Amino acid sequence: MPETAQHGQNLNARVSEVLAKKGVTPADILGLVADRLRENVGVKLVTVTQRDITDGSFLRLYSSMPDAYAAAGRKPPNDTPWSEHVIEQQQTFVANDYQGLAAVMFDHELILSLGCESIVNVPIVVKGAVIGTLNCLSGPGHFDGQAVEACEGMRHLVALALLLYEVAR
Repeated sequence: MPETAQHGQNLNARVSEVLAKKGVTPADILGLVADRLRENVGVKLVTVTQRDITDGSFLRLYSSMPDAYAAAGRKPPNDTPWSEHVIEQQQTFVANDYQGLAAVMFDHELILSLGCESIVNVPIVVKGAVIGTLNCLSGPGHFDGQAVEACEGMRHLVALALLLYEVAR
């Protein structure tokens, strides 16, 4: 599961190629992130949300399963201990069972229907503020320390995509 230096260089080269293209979109970068996480970590679903600081909601900008879990969906503010952990403390949230996931995700039944019972939410922090989250979901008990670290290792590319989204607006 750990990423070798060669794999990291290959990803960086792919990102550089994609960024150089005219018409590059944030989804192009996020697709590379999702592919890497599916290949190296075995995640089933990858989503990325952008945080709306005016109302605390989250706009889903990317989904690796767009037919079942559409991009452009908006999630309401998450007024649970999740918010304190991810937004206020800017710490990664991990729930490795359905009970833990259901306690903090209002759409937990849909998530379960996709075969996902564990989740990692990585806060994307720029200039001291959480601007979004990288969300990795898989089967029960999936996210050990190495898997969480691999998810967290993608935060810089997700930040790049979120900032690219802002530039494109």
